[in-house]
Amino acid sequence: MKSLKNKVLLARQLSFSEWLILVEARWLLFGFHLALRWLSYDRLNKLMPSTTGKGLTSSSRRAYAERLKQLIEISSRLHWSHITCLVKSFTLRWMLTRRGIPVQLCIGIGKTSDGVHAHAWVEMAGMPISEASDIADRFKILGSVEQLLPVDFD
Repeated sequence: MKSLKNKVLLARQLSFSEWLILVEARWLLFGFHLALRWLSYDRLNKLMPSTTGKGLTSSSRRAYAERLKQLIEISSRLHWSHITCLVKSFTLRWMLTRRGIPVQLCIGIGKTSDGVHAHAWVEMAGMPISEASDIADRFKILGSVEQLLPVDFD
């Protein structure tokens, strides 16, 4: 029951615009989840909107991007299937780019004692959004996604 209580408290804290973002994120997560199974990375990348660079100031862009990442995480936890970091990153990139905020999707691969792991994240002005600041040190950023295909994303 504690879980339900936490969800109700969370729901009360969200504004109407944040609820709309949750709905948008849910549809985009589902869409990118399917699209990454049928389309190549390059083709999907070409469908990304271009940024206009207008709108929020630099500091408010960072805060907005981090809040958007939190809402996408919430939406992914409510999704019917496991959502990978690549799908979440595509969704965040799409939503920020559509709002005129320029970002870059990064895909990296790293070796640990457990084996080889891949991770995708979004950066704004070279800084990761809601990720550890050393993420680029822990994962070698790939030049193309084709090198990564045999590896599953977290």
